[in-house]
Amino acid sequence: MQRYLTLLFAVFLSTSLSAAAFAQEISEERRPVRLDRNHSTMGFRIPIVHGLGTVTGKFTDWTVDLFWDADDLENSSVSVEIQTASVDTGIDGRDGDLRGGNFFNSEVHPAITFVSSSISGGPFKYKVDGTFTMLGVSKEVTLALDVASWSDSDDDDGWTAFRVHYTLDRTEYGMTWKHSSVDFFVDDDIDTDIVLITR
Repeated sequence: MQRYLTLLFAVFLSTSLSAAAFAQEISEERRPVRLDRNHSTMGFRIPIVHGLGTVTGKFTDWTVDLFWDADDLENSSVSVEIQTASVDTGIDGRDGDLRGGNFFNSEVHPAITFVSSSISGGPFKYKVDGTFTMLGVSKEVTLALDVASWSDSDDDDGWTAFRVHYTLDRTEYGMTWKHSSVDFFVDDDIDTDIVLITR
């Protein structure tokens, strides 16, 4: 009996260690891509005064979990969370307005999110389907994703850029503010300018 118990324990221990090693291997495979935040941008552009000018801005507080396998897109995914209070257009007064109830309403809706459901295409141009949520309104969208890489030497690990340009209608998410006396003072369409650099 003692011998049987010893053998059973050895089998159990071996199986547990194998399962743990497998779980660790899967975990390592699913480790998100490391982003170079210093060279990445979560930006946007919006025409003003009937298109005569453009306001450009960015969000400085955001997180992205990007799992990328160009050879197996089913194993790839991306989730994004942007803190709306971090909006930065370079003008404090305007940024305060954007955080307020007429625009991003940061106190009530502190985050903009996107969660992918599928990625298709390649090798350089992809379509990313997923759920985009802003001001508490969620919509299914398809993003056009461009992927490009560059290396300047054999010793360089290289750089990869994931770039998304997408135009959304702010009024579809409840951001309906209009200037009281100037028509088309702020356009309805917001153009995103998102660049994620990995290295």
